[in-house]
Amino acid sequence: MLLEAVQSAFFFMLEAFKNDHEGTSELAPIDPTSRLHGTYFWRTLTSDDTAAEIRAEALRAFRRGFRIGRRGKPRTLTRPIPPMLTSPCYWGGPGYPEFPGPSAARERAIKALPFPANREELTARDEELRTLYATAWRDDVPEEDRIWAAAFRNACTMSVNSPRRNALAQSAYEGYLRSSDGRFGGEPARPWPSLSHVASEPWRSFVDRVEEAPEGESELATTEAAV
Repeated sequence: MLLEAVQSAFFFMLEAFKNDHEGTSELAPIDPTSRLHGTYFWRTLTSDDTAAEIRAEALRAFRRGFRIGRRGKPRTLTRPIPPMLTSPCYWGGPGYPEFPGPSAARERAIKALPFPANREELTARDEELRTLYATAWRDDVPEEDRIWAAAFRNACTMSVNSPRRNALAQSAYEGYLRSSDGRFGGEPARPWPSLSHVASEPWRSFVDRVEEAPEGESELATTEAAV
C-alpha cells in the first residue's frame, strides 16, 4: 500500500512537470514506471538490505519534496523584477530547446553571426538584441512569440531571484551558527559553501516561509512554521 502511494505521487509529479513544460521541451518521453524504478529513492525503499530507519528517512524526504512540488515555485523565486534587456549567462545554452516563433528565430540568427569586426559592430549587435529582448516584456506579445517570451522572462526572473534566495539562506545559516558557537546538531558545522544541496535546501525553504509569512504573524509563529 505504501509503495503504491509513493508510485502514484511520483506519477502525479511527472504529469504536473510535463504539463508545466508542455511545448518547451524536446526530450524524448520516458516510461514513468521505468523512471521511478531506476531512482535511488525507489531502490532504497524496496531493497531488503535497507534498514528500517533509513527507509523512514527516505520517505520523509520524499513527502517533503512532494509537498514543495505541489505548491509550485515559492514567491522568493517568482517575485517580479524590472525588465532585463540582456540575457542570463546560461540562456540558450545546453539543454535549452529551440523555441518557436520569429523572435526566437531572429535571436538565433543574430547569435550565429561571425564575431563583430569592430566595436561599432559589436555595439550595434548588442543594441539589436536589447531591442529584441524588450519585446519579451511587453503585455501584447504576439501569439507566435509567447513561448519564447515566457521562457526568457522566467530565465531572467530566476537569474535574479535565485542568487538572492541563496544569499538570504546563507545569512540565516550563518546567523544560526553565530548563536550556537559554530555548532550544528552538536557537531562543528561546515561552512555554507561546503554544504551539499540537500543540506542547504532546508535553509532556502526557511527563507521561503519567512518571506511568505502572513502580515501580522508573530516572529515566533513564523519560525515554528518554517522549521
